[in-house]
Amino acid sequence: MTKELRALLSKLDTAKQEVRSLLAEDKVQEAKDKMEEVRSLQAKVDLQRELEETEARALGGTELNENGNVEERDMKELEAEYRGIFLQGIRRRPITAEQRSIIAEYERRAVMNEGNTNPAIPDGDVGIVVPQDIQTQINTLMREWNDLSQYVTVENVSTLSGSRVLETDADMTPFAVVDEYGEIQPTDNPKFTTVTYKVKKRAGYLPLTNELLADNDANLLGYVTNWIARKAAHTRNTQIINLLNTLTPQTLADLTAINKVLNVTLDPAISRTSIILTNQDGWNWLDNQVDGNGRPILQDDFTQPGRKLYKGRQIVVVSNRNLPTDTDNALAPLIIGNLKQFMVLFNRRFFELASTREGGDAWRRDTTELRTIMRDDYVKWDGAAAVFGQLDISDTP
Repeated sequence: MTKELRALLSKLDTAKQEVRSLLAEDKVQEAKDKMEEVRSLQAKVDLQRELEETEARALGGTELNENGNVEERDMKELEAEYRGIFLQGIRRRPITAEQRSIIAEYERRAVMNEGNTNPAIPDGDVGIVVPQDIQTQINTLMREWNDLSQYVTVENVSTLSGSRVLETDADMTPFAVVDEYGEIQPTDNPKFTTVTYKVKKRAGYLPLTNELLADNDANLLGYVTNWIARKAAHTRNTQIINLLNTLTPQTLADLTAINKVLNVTLDPAISRTSIILTNQDGWNWLDNQVDGNGRPILQDDFTQPGRKLYKGRQIVVVSNRNLPTDTDNALAPLIIGNLKQFMVLFNRRFFELASTREGGDAWRRDTTELRTIMRDDYVKWDGAAAVFGQLDISDTP
């Protein structure tokens, strides 16, 4: 959006406010005269917007600066403006017509929310998507809290449901020998299966105190960002673990049993790219294992200090609370496999926020409730790509 269009939108919004004021004072004729100016400004806005959209299409979605060159910094400026409106909306402050147009422009160009922009957002409502720079912060924090989605395949989708075709893992017959001038016979055909997904809406709300809303932008953003990141990481981890729990458990008595999974049970291509996912009890058992010379069997990953490997496979540890141990039988979960082949997380790519001072308990408590929505689905892709092992930890020190 160029400065010319923003200036016109600002004039249009001011003119509309003057018409409302004149009507409130019962000055009907003056309001009619002012409406002529509103109509004229609206026509200019429409023409200016059409002109900018034509230029943007001609330049592949970019815009021109005052010198007629491609405006490289425009997206950054739009991001900053949108972030300010986002915070203004969280605080339930009025949103002008110009700001609504910025929301629509940002969602069209940056977020690509399936074209579902909403220029008619009521004053103070923040039913808009989280800015991209804040999404990046959220994703970074989720990684710090060991978001398991980083170990599975994540596919961003723009539809609520769909399907993918997967080749079935079946035995193949080799090509037949054909004599010179001999007739080539048909070979076996590949077999396929369809994997479907249906995006589900997951949501929660957070009461914000007036003291927090009155704080500076950095503190408010930090609080909201941390809350979304914690909830989103926990939500994803729960869904991923639930899908892993559908595998048939296999008891692993010792390191020899673990080696057999890596060497025999899993396909060699899967085994080479596998990780070992366990909880704190399983990690403690592995960390106490030594070879015949008393040396730890786990190896240091020199590329990432603090991370451990077993036979070159990364070990990922989650808390006992999220991945519990079968304490009655002293069996800790030890999942071995390539989780990117095992499952796909179909993700709608963004978090959506809305706030209210009237709904829920917000009115009684004099707070603002912030609602977060995320949309995704978790689908098993290749069930043979992972083994759900139950590690016998009865002899752990």
